[in-house]
Amino acid sequence: MITTDEVIEERGKTYGDFNRGIVLETQLLEAIKGRYYHHYGWEMPPIYCMYLTKILMKLSRLAITPDHIDSWRDIAGYARLVEVHLTNIESQANAQSS
Repeated sequence: MITTDEVIEERGKTYGDFNRGIVLETQLLEAIKGRYYHHYGWEMPPIYCMYLTKILMKLSRLAITPDHIDSWRDIAGYARLVEVHLTNIESQANAQSS
């Protein structure tokens, strides 16, 4: 059975240093949140930040392994999940206003 430390070591070899990845993700999220704030004048809702963090993690990994197809698939999957969620919210709001 593979240990947690072995998994961490394996991921580090594939995706680079975890801490450097977290720093990149944080910088990207802060830039996006700053742009949102500049445009709207208020903070981005936390749920949108969470959507973005999933994709930003994959983008930080792609900075090391841009040919890793699973990361691209994961981004597509996260984007689809957000699309479905937002579509459901919109449908519910339309049903309530009818």
